[in-house]
Amino acid sequence: MFMIHKPLFKKYTMHLLGMLGFSVTVFLAILGLLKQEYNVVKYLPYGAILFMVNIIYLKIIRLSRNDYEEKLRQEKEYSQSLLKFQKLFLRHAVHETNTPLAVIMANIELYEIELGKHPLLSNIEAATKNIYSIYDDLSYLTKKDQISYPKKTLILKDFIQNRINFFDIVAQQSQLVFDLRCECAALPIYINETKLQRIIDNNITNALKYTKEFETIHIHLYEDEKHCIFNIYSHSSFIKDTTKIFEAYYRERNNKEGLGLGLNLVKKICDEENIRITLQSNMHLTSFKYYFKKATV
Repeated sequence: MFMIHKPLFKKYTMHLLGMLGFSVTVFLAILGLLKQEYNVVKYLPYGAILFMVNIIYLKIIRLSRNDYEEKLRQEKEYSQSLLKFQKLFLRHAVHETNTPLAVIMANIELYEIELGKHPLLSNIEAATKNIYSIYDDLSYLTKKDQISYPKKTLILKDFIQNRINFFDIVAQQSQLVFDLRCECAALPIYINETKLQRIIDNNITNALKYTKEFETIHIHLYEDEKHCIFNIYSHSSFIKDTTKIFEAYYRERNNKEGLGLGLNLVKKICDEENIRITLQSNMHLTSFKYYFKKATV
């Protein structure tokens, strides 16, 4: 018990001594007044000593506070400089990653055009596209405060079909298939293309990561009076804590690849664009729904 309170005792020792000295000084002064002129002189030296103790105490506290504030200021400046250099390093690293990824993808495409598909290259292509998705997330995070993202009208079905085509090779390598079902006409929404891609890609890559083998990833598009609804669901791992799944760096299964940033990024974009999210998960299905406001034509 003493070990627990030892740091607190050390921290507040000077405060306690100062308060004790002040209390004794007041007590002696009152005692002297009550005794009137008889014993006042006897108590005055003690009062003077304790008064000086209080002055010294207040000076020490002031110096300690000034030292603490200066140390806090220096630590704050150091933390800010570290954060600045970290962001700068990340920005440069992301920029330099783009070129080798583009070269790998271009050479895979050239090889397939000239010599046809090859199983080993298909594995490389699938892995490269997973890296591309991570690269796009990091690129967006490093640039989102420096550049603007203009909105335009997009057809949700066509956009999602394009992203399914991009990740189809990844699904094949994981023994999975996509099933896109659209129960409405063309669904126009008004949103920035980069932001929409981050929402769609992160949901597709998560489904590819956590869906059971030989299962189907279902993507269902439909509408209500005001919204275009994107629903992606599959027989995948049960999400135990649906309240934490959108937190940064949170991952329920550490054996899976990833930074734990994808769904947090999705949540931030949805908050910015007023897109409602619903999540349901049980032992049979995990379903994410996104409610995009319809574009006014």
